[in-house]
Amino acid sequence: MAKTGLLICSNPFRVLRIVPQLQCDLLSTLYVHFFPTSISDKKNIEPRFMMIDAYKNLNYTNVDVRVLLYGLKDTLDSRIATKRPIDVIFYDDHIQTEQLNFVVSLLSNKSSNYKTVFIHPTEDTGSIDIKQNSQCNKIYENVVLGGTFDRLHKGHKILLSTAVLKCSKNLTVGVTDISMLKSKKLWELIEPCETRIKNVEEFLKDIYPTLEYNVLPIYDIYGPTVHDSTFQMIILSDETLHGGELINNKRTKNGLKPLHILPVALLKEDKISNNLYCKEEEEKISSSNYRMRLLGTLLKPIQINKNIPEFPYIVGLTGGIASGKSSISNYLKELGAFIINADILAHELYGINCPAYQLIVDSFGSNILTLDNQIDRQKLGAIVFSDQDKLNQLNQIMWPLILQKVKSIIESKKEFKIIFVEAAVLLTANWQSNFHEIWVSIIPLDEAVKRLKVRNNLNEKESFDRIKSQPSNMEYIENANVLFCTLWSFNCTHIQIKRAWNSLLTRVSKPQ
Repeated sequence: MAKTGLLICSNPFRVLRIVPQLQCDLLSTLYVHFFPTSISDKKNIEPRFMMIDAYKNLNYTNVDVRVLLYGLKDTLDSRIATKRPIDVIFYDDHIQTEQLNFVVSLLSNKSSNYKTVFIHPTEDTGSIDIKQNSQCNKIYENVVLGGTFDRLHKGHKILLSTAVLKCSKNLTVGVTDISMLKSKKLWELIEPCETRIKNVEEFLKDIYPTLEYNVLPIYDIYGPTVHDSTFQMIILSDETLHGGELINNKRTKNGLKPLHILPVALLKEDKISNNLYCKEEEEKISSSNYRMRLLGTLLKPIQINKNIPEFPYIVGLTGGIASGKSSISNYLKELGAFIINADILAHELYGINCPAYQLIVDSFGSNILTLDNQIDRQKLGAIVFSDQDKLNQLNQIMWPLILQKVKSIIESKKEFKIIFVEAAVLLTANWQSNFHEIWVSIIPLDEAVKRLKVRNNLNEKESFDRIKSQPSNMEYIENANVLFCTLWSFNCTHIQIKRAWNSLLTRVSKPQ
């Protein structure tokens, strides 16, 4: 199996018939180079339709597909300098032997042992459909576009490639800073701005290195568009057309010429199976969908923990209050997991004859007791969740006792290969070293408040106080090997858990 391949194709509409035959042949990257021998004037090609038709037919899931723009934008004898070395070259039946050899000669970065492979499309889809529009096909020296560009997908690649085809000199790309993105779904999983800038820049220079690229962070919807007089055209998706109108209004007020606007249609998501994806995903191809599909997967590799025995394999399950930990535990139990609930153990330790009882009464006074001398946890909670020092005092009593109880149960359950420990205090108590891996559940702050008000009969301030006393979602994610979000339907949560459970069984069954 090759790591990187190049497909030489005569027609974007033929790609659909060729690509399925390559699915098992590549590990990492597929470049596509169009050698449109039947087209005498490439300027007649409408860039939007060219890119949409090319990318929408490329349905790889784990391969980075990149359509090169040399044959579409320049003369066909331009040197082809891909960032990644080509291991295998595929070509269709419209490419003659001399044309194949000619393209191969233009490749400046190919493996020493590269090979060529002939691919016959399953059906001849005919010649390219040239769409002409004199206004749309005009080329501009200075083009601009903007976006989040989180985990570059086909939609991003269409926008960027269309911009390259429309530009003759300078292309500016604004990448939204994280400060603008906190209303987005699972924003905590959005890649850092510097990573997204680097990925956009690398993609552009890979598909067409000739232009001058300026990829920069933006902190509002306008970026440099409202004060740079050199910009002539802006590329937008259909859903952001209103933003283009706002930009032009501001440019007019600032004495600048309005930008020509070129909208690009959104691509619909091609979902293979309802069993794999949540119904709550967007219909369009989007970074939000990609982030949702990270839930239940291994976000960071497992580090070998020499502090604990290899078996039983101990997984810590944690997350903020009302984040759905118990619902996750319950479903894991249905799947066959053995669960230790540290929170329940903590409640038991409050009993009159238990180790924590007298220590808590001595620390917080008899006013926290009920008429039958039981600890009133609601009274105790009102004290500690409004005073950080008091909370720390209680934690110093409870945490060592809870962990000691958890370890004693694990010791008595060695017949189980995998044991889950549900513990809300896992991170704050610094228990990470007691687990082979850590699973985390998160929900947005506003949803946590809403759940607490209903579940615990708390007011808004009380809910915020309890949430703020715990780690933030970002802190939880930083410690997570596997992440869940219970914001959506039970079915969506179950999909995440089954994904994680099956992956865990595979990991544990592999020899270390």
